[in-house]
Amino acid sequence: MNSVQLVGNLARDPEIRFTKTGKAIAMFTVAVTRSYTPVGGQETRELTDFIPVVAWGNLAETCGNNLAKGNRVFVEGRMSVRSYETQDGQKRYVTEVVANFVAQTMGSEKRTAAAPQTSMPTAKPAAEGKGFDSFGKDANDEEIPF
Repeated sequence: MNSVQLVGNLARDPEIRFTKTGKAIAMFTVAVTRSYTPVGGQETRELTDFIPVVAWGNLAETCGNNLAKGNRVFVEGRMSVRSYETQDGQKRYVTEVVANFVAQTMGSEKRTAAAPQTSMPTAKPAAEGKGFDSFGKDANDEEIPF
């Protein structure tokens, strides 16, 4: 089973791009802090992981319109590893979470903008899913625009 759930803060504003066919893709990073105790250590320390997240389609547009750096979010999705070749012929690998569901958690401030935007409600303990978009088909059928 390939399932990922993250709760953390956005490290930067979502970056929105579009494929050649016009499908939206949002890329953002979630900072997730975890506690650990070093071997032989007595005091607990914290370490922050910066997890790259990708959202597609309507979910990508909703994230771009409603999320901003510092927002606390819950992300549910799957881990994905892809590779590409650079212009000089080197093979590179990218590991990221492909989001199925993204929600602002309690205490997050919504981005304010002059233009009207869709509403992204905060997550509730029993996530209702209303007002959220998700995609059911695999996004691998289109080229990634970078």
